[in-house]
Amino acid sequence: MEMGNILSESFKYPVSNWKRLLIFGLIFLIYQFCIIGVSRFSRISVLLLILIIPGIIAYFIIMGYRLRAMETSIKGENEAPTFNKWSQMLLDGLKVFVVAIIYGFIPAMIIGLGFFMVIVGSSLMKISGALVLIVGGILLFGVTLIMVIGLSNMAYQGKIDAALEFAEITSKIKKIGWLNLIVIMIILGVINILLAAAAVLLSVIPILGIFLASIIVCPYMDLFIARAYALIYKETIDEPGESLMEGVGISDESLPV
Repeated sequence: MEMGNILSESFKYPVSNWKRLLIFGLIFLIYQFCIIGVSRFSRISVLLLILIIPGIIAYFIIMGYRLRAMETSIKGENEAPTFNKWSQMLLDGLKVFVVAIIYGFIPAMIIGLGFFMVIVGSSLMKISGALVLIVGGILLFGVTLIMVIGLSNMAYQGKIDAALEFAEITSKIKKIGWLNLIVIMIILGVINILLAAAAVLLSVIPILGIFLASIIVCPYMDLFIARAYALIYKETIDEPGESLMEGVGISDESLPV
């Protein structure tokens, strides 16, 4: 599948079923409401706990539904998945969270160290800290590439172990092509930034803006990314066809032997 087709399919996917998009948006709205509410508290209270619990539940359901969207997309469905088996979605969201922690731990530690060196260190240490931040950023990007395919693998196989089967994951990335995957991820990242900017601009409008950003833009972003990741992963399991290389303008002949 060409890159253009992947983007086209991903843009259309979130609005393939408006009812499900809006339900997903309501979950985002609950999550955003809880986040805003929690941010207003300076000390622990009963009301704070009341807001934290539904916020955490909403977060895990969002993660779980995103994984379900990836799974159904990989398996050939063209509509956003139904909302059922809520406990399973919650559990799947927890699995995604655990996988993200595993993948992100080392890059986060390196980036944290870099920030610490820049903030509290001497001039020489600040320079060293900046270099550490660069290394951490590069490592984070590389880990993200692997994690995307790992999560897609988990969605497809239905088990958390699949997200950590590094030999299989790297083999799938080789089928796509590391350079191709990097280009694709950069393009998706730029699109995601633009959508996030739209959400931020909407949020400037009191009440209505936050409502629209939460109920439409945020769920749209999530489903767009889930669909794109799934279609990229699907390239590694479908019958051979048109390569992603053609879609991003990279041919086999142009790569070094």
